[in-house]
Amino acid sequence: MVNTLVRRVGAAVVALTLVALVACDLWVGGFRAWWDRHSLTGSVVSSLLVVAVTALIFDEVVARRQHRERAISVSVQALIVYGQSRRTYGAIISNAGDDVRLRGAPEELRTLAGMLLTASPSLFDDPVARPFLAQAERLMGSMLRTISATDRGATHGDGRDRLASEMSQLKTAVGPLRERIPPEERSVLEEVPE
Repeated sequence: MVNTLVRRVGAAVVALTLVALVACDLWVGGFRAWWDRHSLTGSVVSSLLVVAVTALIFDEVVARRQHRERAISVSVQALIVYGQSRRTYGAIISNAGDDVRLRGAPEELRTLAGMLLTASPSLFDDPVARPFLAQAERLMGSMLRTISATDRGATHGDGRDRLASEMSQLKTAVGPLRERIPPEERSVLEEVPE
């Protein structure tokens, strides 16, 4: 964010300087005469302005490309976390009548926790991915509470409805991130059909 601001302010300063020099050269006779008498200075200043404009344009092109590539990378991480969230949710819900602590749900939850810890910095830095991260953490907390419940059938009733609601919210939150990924690559990442 700071680099973007510095880059844009730098571009504005260079552009305004260039416009001011051209305007003064066209309309102020004394200014034009001074530059005529100091041709070396004029040549150095014009060369520096050309280099500055070129560098700023190149920097902006590179920054946009990196942002686009990073956005896709973050979206892929989010889609992987979303897939693990669905697997964990499925493991908990499929064992609704059993004690979910005795099935594969705890292992799925540990895997999800590891994925979230790994992906969190990237997801947090991306403003579009941040709501997804928050919702994934809420869902994981609810799943952990469900697994930690001591009475059997903890996923019945309110607990099951809460998990279903939070899973639906996670599906909504991953939508904008999913759209960043080209469709042909997205289908490879989505193992479990919706």
